[in-house]
Amino acid sequence: MKSTQHLLLILLSGCFLFLGCGSESNSSNESDSKQEVVLGKIAIDNAWARPGSQQGKSAAYLRISNGTASTDTLLSFSSDAAENVELHESIEHDDGTTSMQPAGQQVIPSGEKLRLQPGGLHLMLINLKRDIAVGDSLQISLEFARVGTITAIAPVQIQQ
Repeated sequence: MKSTQHLLLILLSGCFLFLGCGSESNSSNESDSKQEVVLGKIAIDNAWARPGSQQGKSAAYLRISNGTASTDTLLSFSSDAAENVELHESIEHDDGTTSMQPAGQQVIPSGEKLRLQPGGLHLMLINLKRDIAVGDSLQISLEFARVGTITAIAPVQIQQ
């Protein structure tokens, strides 16, 4: 009888250990999936770009609206019209001159907007693959940490 009780105790201990591990695993998976859920969307509008010459530079501007339930981060950018695209920020100095410097990744809180506009943050299109003139359009792709890549069409114009 003692050996049967001993065996029963070992089996019950094993079951509790197995159930405990299964429970932890499920709660971990639920937690991970909650981080991946994106309610709403990120919208891009008011996109436009300045004219430029092949192998030269141009600038592109747009507005990003984070309509998701969580913060997202703008990671990288590309365009069919340029070999390289960088996020820059215009800075006005005390002496009245302005300059540009690269800007880091941009965090966009839920419900907020990020404006890329003349005199502020903007996308520098570097080493243009072709001439871009008023009336043309180009594609700009933005990669976000949570929602992935979104592509917008930017008409080329003098000023919006």
